[in-house]
Amino acid sequence: MKPGRRLQDTVPAWLEAHRDAARRSLQRRLQAPVLSLISIAVLGFILALPAYLWVLLDNARALSAHVDHDPRIALYLDGVEAATVADLERHLETDARVERWIWIDADEALARYREGLADPGLLDWLDENPLPDVVDVVPATADPETVAALREALAATVPGATVVSDDDWVRQLNSLHQLGLRILSVVGALLGLGALLILALATASELRERREEIAISRISGATHRFLRRPSLYGGVMTGLGGGVFAGILLLIGIGLSRAPLEQAAAAFDLEFGLSLPGATHLLALLLAGLLLGWLGARLGSGHALRDAP
Repeated sequence: MKPGRRLQDTVPAWLEAHRDAARRSLQRRLQAPVLSLISIAVLGFILALPAYLWVLLDNARALSAHVDHDPRIALYLDGVEAATVADLERHLETDARVERWIWIDADEALARYREGLADPGLLDWLDENPLPDVVDVVPATADPETVAALREALAATVPGATVVSDDDWVRQLNSLHQLGLRILSVVGALLGLGALLILALATASELRERREEIAISRISGATHRFLRRPSLYGGVMTGLGGGVFAGILLLIGIGLSRAPLEQAAAAFDLEFGLSLPGATHLLALLLAGLLLGWLGARLGSGHALRDAP
């Protein structure tokens, strides 16, 4: 037989075998709808929880962007020579890490301070202005390492100046975000492992109930791959259903949380709208459900078929 002819005969048979396996798997699930729905619901809950936490964490980071927390570096130029100040100005103009900078004259700073006093005459006893000239620098990025490097460069440019940075909040925010991501990764991994074991046990239990059918099929010449195929399709169906259910739960959870979170943001005078999960998030849930369903079915069916007669 020619290779082309052999391939033409093999492909339809292969497709028919897969269609038959999918059909038999679907029939088994329709015969036990309650157990099938329970498996889908369990997988959906397991997938929805880390997805919900991730959406909240992502929105929390977006909320922080609405708060005016641009890191700043202040240089107090007390007794700094004019030549050094000129070098500082050239550095600020050429350094790409600097978004903008403002020169605050000492006399101007004292005048602003005087305007804020209830009794400006309290400063009349001063013989001279005690305030230094200040350069207020706004970095181009809030990255902690970049801000720290810029602070060191400015301190090296003006050795006699006092350099103060208020970027501690950036480090704290990034640390909290990284901690949240790490906790979410651990929780997601543990939940995923739990879902995998549950699906594997369910698949193995289903195959053990069909021990006699499997034994007869093996006598008739059925291969290990043929016997496993319906279970794999069942795992894919369960995974797909769990992913869809997880997406529904995620949308419901975000919808219920939207109004309270927006009200809390409004109480702090922040304009914030909780963003709903997009198509990428929902597609990721579907893919995660399919992967867990397939892996669980493969593990469970492999173990059960090895123990089967």
